[in-house]
Parts: sequence; C-alpha cells; structure tokens
Amino acid sequence: MKNWFVFALVMLGVILMACAPAPTATPVPPTAAPAAKPTDAPKPTTAPVATSAPAAKPTDAPKPTDAPKPTTAPTAAPAASGSKMKLSFWHSLSGNTGKALEAMVAKFNQQSQTIQVEPIYQGAYADIAQKLTAAVTAKTLPEVAQMGGAPTMADSGVVINVADLVAKADLDDIYPGFWDYNKYGGKIISMPYNNSIPVLYYNKDLFTAAGLDPNKPPTTWDELVTAAKALTKPGQWGFNTHTDTHWYFSAMIMQNGGKILSDDGKKVVYNSAEGIEALQFWGDLVTKHKVMPSNQHAQAGADFVAGKLGMIMRSSASLGSIQTDAKFKVGVAPLPCKKTCSEPIGGASMLIFKTTPEKQKAAWEFVQWMTNGANTVDLFIQTGYVPLRKSVADVPALKDYLKSSPNAQVLVDALKYSSAIPIFSELGNSDEQLRKAIEKMELGSGTAKDAMDAAATVINKNLAGQ
Repeated sequence: MKNWFVFALVMLGVILMACAPAPTATPVPPTAAPAAKPTDAPKPTTAPVATSAPAAKPTDAPKPTDAPKPTTAPTAAPAASGSKMKLSFWHSLSGNTGKALEAMVAKFNQQSQTIQVEPIYQGAYADIAQKLTAAVTAKTLPEVAQMGGAPTMADSGVVINVADLVAKADLDDIYPGFWDYNKYGGKIISMPYNNSIPVLYYNKDLFTAAGLDPNKPPTTWDELVTAAKALTKPGQWGFNTHTDTHWYFSAMIMQNGGKILSDDGKKVVYNSAEGIEALQFWGDLVTKHKVMPSNQHAQAGADFVAGKLGMIMRSSASLGSIQTDAKFKVGVAPLPCKKTCSEPIGGASMLIFKTTPEKQKAAWEFVQWMTNGANTVDLFIQTGYVPLRKSVADVPALKDYLKSSPNAQVLVDALKYSSAIPIFSELGNSDEQLRKAIEKMELGSGTAKDAMDAAATVINKNLAGQ
C-alpha cells in the first residue's frame, strides 16, 4: 500500500471529525435576536468525503411501516463444516438509524442458512476511516464495512471492486449519481447504501405570516433571497444552513455550472468564475442582504424547529426528526437552482475486503441483500436515507408511506437532480478549505476570489505532492 494513501486517509478521518467550522464570535443580527440552543453537528460528507457530500449524523427516524419482504433470499453454498460462515460487518450508524441497520442484519441472519453476520459499531465516519486504515496495516480487516468516502480505499489493494461483481441489471436500476459517488479513478469501488441529499426545509406557518405562498418554496437563488428577506425580522432569520457548509456550497458551485475537480482529476477547479460567483452569493446573504447570521450554523437546526428560522438547508436524513420536533407545518423542497439543478449525494457505502473466495462470495451476497429493492425502501421509511433504485416506485410499502408523508415524496422526486462530488484523495482536506473560505466571506474578510484561490492553492499543492 502506498504510504501517501495511508496519510491521506488518516487526514480524511481527522477532517471528518470536525465537519463543521467552529463558530466564531456571534455577530449581532440586523436587530437583536434571542440566542438559540446549539445542536450537535452531523456527519461530514462526502463529503462526502465523502461528501459529498458529504452523509448527516443519524437522526430520529420517521415512524416506520411494516418492511416489505426482501426480493432475494440468501443462497450461498453451506460452509464445509455445516455451521454458518461468520462475517464481521463494521458500520458507523448509531441511534435509531443504527437500530434499523442492525435489525436488517438480524433479519438477514434469520433467513440465511449459511451466513452469520456480526454488526460492529465503530464510531462515526471519521472513526471508521481511521480504524480501517489501521486494520490494513495490522491485517485485521472485517469482511464488510460501511464507510463515508469509501472509494478512497481503492489504492490500498485490499478491496474487491464492486465493478467486478455487480450485474448490469443493478447498474441500470440504481440511479447513475449513486454509482458516480462510488467511483475512484473512473471505476466503481463500493456499493451505494445509506445515502442522502441536501434539501430545503421551510416553515409554512412563517411563510403565511410573511405573505408568502406556503406551497411555493423558492426554486431559484433570486427567489431564495426574496423569500429570506420577507422572513427576516427582529428575533427571526430568513435563511441558514446546517453545519455541513461545504456540502451546500459545493451544490451551489455545480448549480452555477462550475466543477469541483478537473476532468483529469489532477487539480481542484472550484476557484473558477462560477465558484467565485457562488461564494460571493453566499457572502451576500450575510453581509448585503442580511438574511443569514454569520457563522451560526451549529445552532441553525435548533433555531428552525424553535420557529426562529424561516428556511434551512439540511440533509434529507433529518426529515424524521424535524417533523417530530417542529410544532409548525414543515415544507420540504429541492435546493433552489441557478444555471442548473444539483443535489450532491452524501452518506456512506459498502466495501468488501479481500479474504478467502468463500467469504468474499458470502460478503457480496450480504451486500446485495442489504441493498435490494425491498430493503432500500425499508431503510428510507425508517431513516430518511433515500431509496437507491428506480424499480421501487411501485412497491406497496413505499406508495403507502409517500401517501402519508408528502414531504417524503419530495425527497424521491429530487433524486432526478442527484449528482456526485468527485471522490479524490484530498477530498476531506478540500472540504475543510471550502469551509474556511465560507467563514471568511461570512465575516466579510477579503474577497471571494482571494478566498477561493487560497483554498485551491492548498489542495493543488497537496495533489501535486508538494
């Protein structure tokens, strides 16, 4: 394994631990607003790492319905000893989301006559990235792992590429953006699993009070500014984002026609005219339009459910907790668009590691089962992680859930805009540099061009090995 890969992945884990910039001294809003209780910061992404988009910290799930029966039952050949073959599965989901995952594993174990999977919680995305890196060196890897930014493991030499396993039917059935999110060097490395997209949540009651149509959320950047101005008043802000600022900002770059990475993968190119314009728009929300507080993203979630914030960009995986905690009518919409629409995927994926041929076969069987149509619907219903497959549109459980939760329908509809932030070795560091650029603009420190050039310079030096 290349030494630089280990260093890059370790650094990725460190970066993901601090997925949100530390809030600076809280500026005074246009007129005095009462302080809100801070909330815990979610995952990174993928940023995803991943990150792209980055995945969000698990939240309280919407009330589950009965899960549909899996479409494919385990069929691996029995182990020679007559006992079940044991596989270790490292994962990074906790709380209600973790319970949902472990229930699925238990269901697999109950149905399989040949395979017994042990789910082992290994901490957040950053933690599992560090532990997998250490396990490569120690040769103590599990058979399967769930990881944010999973494709970055490609150069380790210990991964079975999903490209060599997946059937054409699955390639066609799963939305292309999810496959792109699992590529490294142009090849599919990992299997899509718990994925989310950023969306716009809004307070329908505040919309009505401000004279806005609660059934017509903003669809463009200009409309976002107009609505945010109408919603901003003493004690209330019009707009904010949750802590994964790099995720929402990366979406804006792509919405404006910009790119994160060059086509040859050798340098970041977000300091283009499109990226600079996107950062200027972000800064203007704070310093010009005065509709967003400066560097108060850590408390944005609490502000929103408390009715002190009109709109918030946050992960689709937060739908359940927001609808549970809010005492008002919650609206959900795709992110407002500019030149195009873009919903960069966040969350994590499944990796299969090289062991014996028998265990590798069993591990792939388990991964296929966890990501089949019925189970991707069940995961969506229980957690808010979006369904991966086109073929589930007519699954009765999904239809029933969407009838009872119109906001969940919005998440499904937004999948047509799903896209992937390219996965590359410096992605975690790149996300950190973008967060720093955003913080500078929110504080009114320097120009958008200077901030973006500074971010790109750091990352491109690292990519060039300088």
